[in-house]
Amino acid sequence: MKKFILILAVCFSAVGVFSQNAAQFKNDGNTALKSKDYKTALINYEKFLAAEDTEKDPALVFNLAYCAIKLKKYDKAEQYFGQSVDNKYKTSTAYQYKALAQKSQKKYDEMVVTLNEGIKACPTKKSKLVAALAKHYLLEGQSAQKSENFEVAEDLYKKAGEVKSKYKADALFSLGTLYYNKGAKIMQVATPTANTEPEKYKEESAKAKSYFQKAIVELNKAKAIAPSRKDVTSTIATINGLL
Repeated sequence: MKKFILILAVCFSAVGVFSQNAAQFKNDGNTALKSKDYKTALINYEKFLAAEDTEKDPALVFNLAYCAIKLKKYDKAEQYFGQSVDNKYKTSTAYQYKALAQKSQKKYDEMVVTLNEGIKACPTKKSKLVAALAKHYLLEGQSAQKSENFEVAEDLYKKAGEVKSKYKADALFSLGTLYYNKGAKIMQVATPTANTEPEKYKEESAKAKSYFQKAIVELNKAKAIAPSRKDVTSTIATINGLL
């Protein structure tokens, strides 16, 4: 019996020491984080999580994720910010940084899913998530436009313009200029046929005009949001001259 009690005492003593070690990992991690020693903080936080019988600590997981993204360990940042989302700890920020980690790994489809989930989950704290999504659509639209992929660019600009963000005017302006450039290219090809193929020229001119009119609609929307933008007003003036 005495031997059994002694074994129990040793076990409890070991557990106590183990718990103290785990607590020390957490404390060392917090100290390192305050000093912006993200590498040391990350090591200690992960040791804490690896320890057995440590209680769930949402704040520590979030801090660990933050250290990971500061160290550009984007795979770990994605993992731990994902856990923060599951823990519902600083949810909006966790979604934002998880998306950033995915973007840094060029996991764009996953990033879009994360941002949309965050917007849905955080209806009162979604402005940064919406802005990140709109910016992504805008930049991807510009890339598609440079590659002369009209339909893809059009779709992406529309998506960027549909959400309320600081990029809305840029998206509408980009969509308007996309339509303007499309119409201008049609006219450029059609103009030499004005005398030789008048009917064809007439048809192509009508197509160009339809794109110019689409451009005016989107540019006027942009002007309503940003009335002082000279690029918007000058483009409208140019198109009105053509019309």
